[in-house]
Amino acid sequence: MSAGSTSGSAAGAAVAPARGHQALALLVAGCFFMENLDSTIVTTAVPSIARDLHVDAASVGVAITAYVMTVAVLIPVSGWLADRFGSRTILLTAIALFTLASIACALSPTLPVLVVGRIVQGVGGAMMVPVGRMTVLRVTAKENLIRAVALLTWPALAAPILAPFVGGLLTTYASWHWIFLVNVPLGLIGFVAAVRIVPGRAADVDPDRVPTPPDWLGLSLTSVGIASLVWAATLLTVTPVDVPQTILAAVVGLVLIGLAVRHLLRTPKPFVDLRLLRITTYKVAMGGGSVYRFVISAIPFVLPLLFQGPSAGPRCRREAPCCSCSRAISQSNRRRPGCCALSASDGCW
Repeated sequence: MSAGSTSGSAAGAAVAPARGHQALALLVAGCFFMENLDSTIVTTAVPSIARDLHVDAASVGVAITAYVMTVAVLIPVSGWLADRFGSRTILLTAIALFTLASIACALSPTLPVLVVGRIVQGVGGAMMVPVGRMTVLRVTAKENLIRAVALLTWPALAAPILAPFVGGLLTTYASWHWIFLVNVPLGLIGFVAAVRIVPGRAADVDPDRVPTPPDWLGLSLTSVGIASLVWAATLLTVTPVDVPQTILAAVVGLVLIGLAVRHLLRTPKPFVDLRLLRITTYKVAMGGGSVYRFVISAIPFVLPLLFQGPSAGPRCRREAPCCSCSRAISQSNRRRPGCCALSASDGCW
């Protein structure tokens, strides 16, 4: 065999794994896009969801918060699950769980059912993207890491831009249910692709390394504490406010968060190492980044309410002559003859 044919065969053998790794990176990028799209697309449909579920528009925010909070809390567990059961098994389970939860969200008859569906979606999302990224980084050669990271990152930037537009189109010309049903074909494609592309357990697990169990106590205290504070904030949006229950939820949340912080500072292997905040540069970066993300994350939720809610000017679904309102037109709306003085949850937008 000649030297030329030998080098050609070696080059072909090297190109094949590189293409496989690129396909794996694109698969995980698609999962990342689907997760980020679902975390922001719901905001444009908040008024429609509120009308159909007969709740106040602000109350629907708990469905968004539940999803994001579940993803954030369960991300540390996903690494341990991948080491324990294999990346392929966890990734396939996560995609299937996310897709099935999307169907459950679309079929939700009440807000509590929608919130539960969003929590299950968050469980799938928390396992889907981190495990996928970890799998890509494990099988990618060092010289291709920058390209792989670029493929994994761009969906996170594109999804928040496309989500309001796509969500507005689906809500306007179809219904809010389609913002969840759109995940079904994406999930099916991702599941079939993952079966064919993601390597087996032997390829991504080191048999000599024993996975370290996660910090279950710190995870539990933090999860329940944050959930209690979110529930207290949700109760403040309900009129009239249930003061005793709100205070109880807030106190329980603060106490559990305090216990969680104490535990995370003392345990040798916490699921979130708060001792890193003692580094000044890291603390400043985290503080500034948190404020930035707080503002940026609030804008996609607040603007749809501003543009579609009562502050945009109440307009009835039907034309003025056909509008049947049982309420009197308010003083501020008398300059708009034939317009119902109803809120978004009462059938106007």
